[in-house]
Amino acid sequence: MDFRVSDEQALLRDMVQRVLADGLPAADAGKHPMPAADWHAMGRLGILAVALPEQAGGMGGGPADAIVVAEALGAAVAITPFAEGILGAADLIARRATADQATRWVSPAAEGRASVALAEGDVVERDGMLHGRCPLVRWGADAEAFVVITATQAWLVAGDATGLARAAIRLADGSIAATLTLDGCAATALPVTADDIERAVAMAQLGYIAEMVGMMATLIDLTVDYAQQRRQFGMPIATFQVVQHKLARMFIRLEQSRSLLLKAAATPRDGPDFVRHVIGAKAYGADAAQHVAEEAVHLHGGMGVTDELVVGRALRRIMVLTHVFGRADEARQRLAA
Repeated sequence: MDFRVSDEQALLRDMVQRVLADGLPAADAGKHPMPAADWHAMGRLGILAVALPEQAGGMGGGPADAIVVAEALGAAVAITPFAEGILGAADLIARRATADQATRWVSPAAEGRASVALAEGDVVERDGMLHGRCPLVRWGADAEAFVVITATQAWLVAGDATGLARAAIRLADGSIAATLTLDGCAATALPVTADDIERAVAMAQLGYIAEMVGMMATLIDLTVDYAQQRRQFGMPIATFQVVQHKLARMFIRLEQSRSLLLKAAATPRDGPDFVRHVIGAKAYGADAAQHVAEEAVHLHGGMGVTDELVVGRALRRIMVLTHVFGRADEARQRLAA
């Protein structure tokens, strides 16, 4: 199997990198969520629509196209709602909602003009109204709509719906999440199956894994460069065998994570093995990303834990992403089961 990016995917990656280079200086990487103007610019270029289905105005790309965008975002430590908002929530609306609902929510999300969030929680429906609570909804503070999911059901909830309350929470990476309280909240049930929900979550998860792979590559590049410049005992620390071993192990973890990511992305989204391969990539990749980020901070010394360097910010971003939709050990338990 050929895992190389196609010419079209290479152009897509270059486009994302140019947008990020213009709007996100390297020194500011990971400091705060991507500005709305830059997110809108990505939408205008069609980048956000690459993996959305064609019937909703998307380009009909698959997981392999989605990870090209996500990995480029991760490499720049760009904090965006691409994984959950686009690959998860907007995609599920596009596939299972009505044409009018897709026009109202998916098109603005794909253009970067509005946002939809994926909300999990202990929710029940009574007399057509939702009751319950969804803790820690990423990007939920400013979302114009929510796709509220349980293991077997999904509802579309407008951000201004009666009975919906949200409390903002700042996460370690600087992004703003929210806790949703639904008390007789108006909602529209989506005609989904448990399999639909599982695949939507897996697509969002795949995006986050690709972001972590991109960040690992950036962290290794930064750490190698620093080790070649930092001198101790009259010589660069890159000449020390213990440092070389650490860098080699970091690189091995990156390549193993990338291999599992590519395996998952090469699996058809609607195929029987897609979800399992994504879980496998999370089971290894989340721990690998955490290890690489911690080693990068360690090798940078005291400066590594400050907000002044990208490595400290990337560590905080990875700490958030490794816990989204379950930790690595929970993914391993699912595989074992």
